[in-house]
Amino acid sequence: MKANFILFILFLILNSTVASGEWIAKGGRSASMGYASAAVSDFWSINNNQAGMAFYEKTAAGIYYENRFLVNELATQSGAFTYKTKYGMLGASIEYSGDADYNTTTAGIAYAMKLGTRFAAGIQLDYIRTSLGEEYGKRSNVTFDAGMIIKLTEELTFGVHTFNPVHVKLSEYNNERIPVIMNAGFGYTFSDKLILTAEAYKNSEFPMEFRTGAEYKLNKIAFARIGLSTNPARITFGFGMQMKNITLDLSSSIHNELGYSPQASLQFAF
Repeated sequence: MKANFILFILFLILNSTVASGEWIAKGGRSASMGYASAAVSDFWSINNNQAGMAFYEKTAAGIYYENRFLVNELATQSGAFTYKTKYGMLGASIEYSGDADYNTTTAGIAYAMKLGTRFAAGIQLDYIRTSLGEEYGKRSNVTFDAGMIIKLTEELTFGVHTFNPVHVKLSEYNNERIPVIMNAGFGYTFSDKLILTAEAYKNSEFPMEFRTGAEYKLNKIAFARIGLSTNPARITFGFGMQMKNITLDLSSSIHNELGYSPQASLQFAF
């Protein structure tokens, strides 16, 4: 009984994704770059900023895994698929966090398209099912997230993304609601080897965060990445390999008090 109670408290405090359906960045690439993702266009834009899918322009499938603070009950598993059409990019994703007693399942359907050569917009409809054990029951909610990306120059990109702007109610008790998330930032390509990202991230329940990261291309297939974020203070790092149609990214974040949270993602482009 005591062990279950401790697990439940950890579930609520540490894994906000499970407890409230909160949005967090996915993919080993963004995770290793301080979780900065608003101005990044890659496969995991389907979660991080749907507008980025329009610049990614590939039919692909991928999986992602994060083990928060090395606690199995706080792990997150995600799968996604993007499909290129004549009129833009379609995508679908599903995510599971938690364990058999306390968990959240999130499913989304996304669409993104270019509006000119330098501007893209995207939107995703989200279904969130939260289970907090037999005593607290289950909740189902529907919300959405959306974003846009503007290529200001060939080197400088601006992106903005919001999750749950309508502030959907999670429970009648204490008027509990799923947090509103907004992040906006820039990406700058210094050369074909070096990319820098920086953004501001705001969760309606917590103080604003600053996130920044860098990616350096080591050779034709290998990338090294590093980053940091504030509130809470975390250092991130990782390594990626892109081999023809297969991309593998490994990363980890380090929390000063709670320790490591390793991540891994794998994508295949058809």
